[in-house]
Amino acid sequence: MHRKKRTFAELLTRSLATAGLVYALVIAYAVPATLMADATGRDPVVPGPSSSSQFLEHPTWRPADAARFPGCVDMARWTAAIVPSSVIVVRRSGELERMPFDEAFRRATSPSAADDLRTIGACRR
Repeated sequence: MHRKKRTFAELLTRSLATAGLVYALVIAYAVPATLMADATGRDPVVPGPSSSSQFLEHPTWRPADAARFPGCVDMARWTAAIVPSSVIVVRRSGELERMPFDEAFRRATSPSAADDLRTIGACRR
């Protein structure tokens, strides 16, 4: 079986048709992707919390705290059925302080955010 020789016009038409198909596929992908992309051209980056803000947001009881405040334990380990007489709190500045339970409760439940604190330890006396 012998193929008929193609003319220049037929070869040009075939090449342009193939190139047009590839171009159409690229455009079909690129246009929607561009329209849905962030305006800056980058993927949006959600900033994570800094290490200092992580500590202030989620303060934890450490062994050094037990040495600094004898008679106190981690609030999560407080199993007594009675309310502790005093608690260890973390102020917004990051300072640790021993405070009577009633005062800590009043500050924690007040509507003002200025006196917010986190309770991390409970004390028997």
